[in-house]
Amino acid sequence: MTSVVEICNLALSDIRAGSINSLTEGTLQAQLCSLKYPLLRDRMLTDTAWGFNQRVEGLALLTDDLFSWVYAYQYPADCLHIERLISGQEEITSDSPYRYDEVLPVSNLRVPVAYDVFNIDNNRVIGANVADLRVSYRVRVTDPNLFNTDFIMALSKLLASELAIPIVGAEIGRQLRSDSLSLYNQYVNSAIAKDMNESHYDQPLSEFETIRR
Repeated sequence: MTSVVEICNLALSDIRAGSINSLTEGTLQAQLCSLKYPLLRDRMLTDTAWGFNQRVEGLALLTDDLFSWVYAYQYPADCLHIERLISGQEEITSDSPYRYDEVLPVSNLRVPVAYDVFNIDNNRVIGANVADLRVSYRVRVTDPNLFNTDFIMALSKLLASELAIPIVGAEIGRQLRSDSLSLYNQYVNSAIAKDMNESHYDQPLSEFETIRR
């Protein structure tokens, strides 16, 4: 099992800054980890699709009047980044994430649904002109046991880059920061490549192909 403290200790070991037993102890290392860890975790979950941080669910319809938009939807509370909105015509099945009631041209696949996000009385609201929408989004994940290996390693390197100068000092810390960021980018690129290789679906035939058959 992986813990937040273990990820922080991975980062501290990269800059040769010892280790901590908890985020609440009175050391500088623990105070900086407690401050920076949740911000950097959410940054990584927002910037990249890691598989474990992706979710699709229906949007709750609201009664708010949103200017030129026909419908108002509740912004998901755990959403960090909206991938796209999905209309009711699009069904997700076990063998193909995109199925239509009729054969459509390939150019019509994944046509984006126009939307905008508003702050209404400190409540985030999505405006759109399409009914019965679902949302595909990147979710905030706080349980480190759900993180994959690439994410854990990348997060520890990013955290190490932020801890290097405050803990080690500018003279040595700058090089440690640079080395950690370089490794962070390698792990992120590796994760993106793996995520792309794990996704596949057969596209519906185009009108031209349908006619020829």
